[in-house]
Amino acid sequence: MSEKYISLEMVYLALPFIARTTGGVAKVTDQEGVCLYAVGPDGERRENIEGTLSEICKRAAKEGKPQGRGEGQIRREIFAMPLGDYVLAASNEDRADRQSQLLDTLTETLPLIAAVAEGEAILFDQVGRRMLTAGPKKPEPVKGDESISEKCQEVMQTGRPNIGRSRTDPEATAVRIPICSAFGFGFNNADSVRKRRKLLDQVRRNRTAKYTWDDIVSKGPRLKEALAQASRASENSSSVVILGESGTGKELFAQAIHNASCRADKPFVAINCAALPENLVESTFFGYADGAFTGARKNGQTGLFEEADGGTLLLDEISEMPFELQAKLLRVLQEGEISRIGSSKAISVDVRIICTCNRNLLSCVDEGKFRADLFYRLNVIDINLPPLREGKGDIPSLISNFLLSIAVREDSPSMVVAEDTMDLLLAYDWPGNVRELNNVLERAVSLADQEKIKPIHLPPGVSGANITAIQDHLDGLMPKEAAAHNLKSSLADAEFELIHQTLVRHNGNRTRTAEELGISVTTLWRRLQRGKKFSRA
Repeated sequence: MSEKYISLEMVYLALPFIARTTGGVAKVTDQEGVCLYAVGPDGERRENIEGTLSEICKRAAKEGKPQGRGEGQIRREIFAMPLGDYVLAASNEDRADRQSQLLDTLTETLPLIAAVAEGEAILFDQVGRRMLTAGPKKPEPVKGDESISEKCQEVMQTGRPNIGRSRTDPEATAVRIPICSAFGFGFNNADSVRKRRKLLDQVRRNRTAKYTWDDIVSKGPRLKEALAQASRASENSSSVVILGESGTGKELFAQAIHNASCRADKPFVAINCAALPENLVESTFFGYADGAFTGARKNGQTGLFEEADGGTLLLDEISEMPFELQAKLLRVLQEGEISRIGSSKAISVDVRIICTCNRNLLSCVDEGKFRADLFYRLNVIDINLPPLREGKGDIPSLISNFLLSIAVREDSPSMVVAEDTMDLLLAYDWPGNVRELNNVLERAVSLADQEKIKPIHLPPGVSGANITAIQDHLDGLMPKEAAAHNLKSSLADAEFELIHQTLVRHNGNRTRTAEELGISVTTLWRRLQRGKKFSRA
């Protein structure tokens, strides 16, 4: 059979189709590699096409057989084959450039994807190998462990996205998407699921209310009306809204109401509405049925309403509840039943609702952030807890109670407050209210070297200490005195500051502080005394 002649014109006509197929430049050269005609994947003619492609063409002409080369994570491939007196060549350079730019963009946005998904985001290669990973709290992606995920491998082979259980957390959902032949990306909501699991575990560990009326120390005029209202609220099952600034004791009141009610032997379940991941709020409150979504637990999961059935559900920071969920909460209050996600079966629940809020809830209604119908349904009994600054007469009794509690907990003698210290505590406005007072006393007890709390043991903001005056005193020391003071005290100061910071972190608990520092409680006490000695030098 005679060989059919292929004209140069026919090759020219084929070049646009070749370029579009390969995703790069297609060209014809002479045997010296000089370009005669070249087009890009858009069909437009290209000029000055030299470099590696020309070298490959020369080699193909010289050896009389096809030549090729491929390299890189995103493979940049070229080939050339001799056609009589000419050489036909093509590359995927344009496509590889686009893929490289896309890879750079995805790498840059990987932490953002992780933050939005509230989990891990990854880039994987053509065989499903983890190349880069990012977490919601990591500003930069890090190199992956190069392990191969079967699901990632599957999406690269099929070219189809996949949604299923996460490899790192079976309760989380993962999405895997092939981007091109070279790589794909995926993400999960594992961090969000862990937060929900931790929150629910915490709720289940604390299903009882421990505070009673006896734990409310302030019985003076400041809380007289609030206590009367709370007492009346404990006699029925109406919904209650407790308003007050942060640290005024809203949850203490809620627990006391529950313990004084006929529901005292039933569950008391508390949840902070602001702490829930928005995408898991509904399943947390109402639970879900088996198979409700990918990653759902077998046999489903009970929600907070079922957990609190017969008892009390405390909705802390109710103003932060998502607007969409408010309508479903209203329906539960009206009908006394819930349906788990993924199920149409109605489950009857008998739950008393107590809400707390540190904002004016009616203002939230006016701003369109809280449903008016839900507000009026909840606000059957409203209790307002005044801030501590409006009843400073309560401060001495609160101090006595806190110091006694600390002494019992630490198995140490109860401390007393010096008269000038008490004056400072009474003069302070306490923006953090009772909680801040408790924390200040915890700090003071951990720093005091005798059985008396002095102004020096208070934080500067409370004691009003004049930092400038102290600095002026140090600056006024003679150079030799200052140097000697620094030499003797610098190491002790650093050690004392470390111990102090650890004590504050553990709310003054010396046992936990000693455990974290790896020393005994006796050694901790001895080093505190040494630090105080240097601080007075």
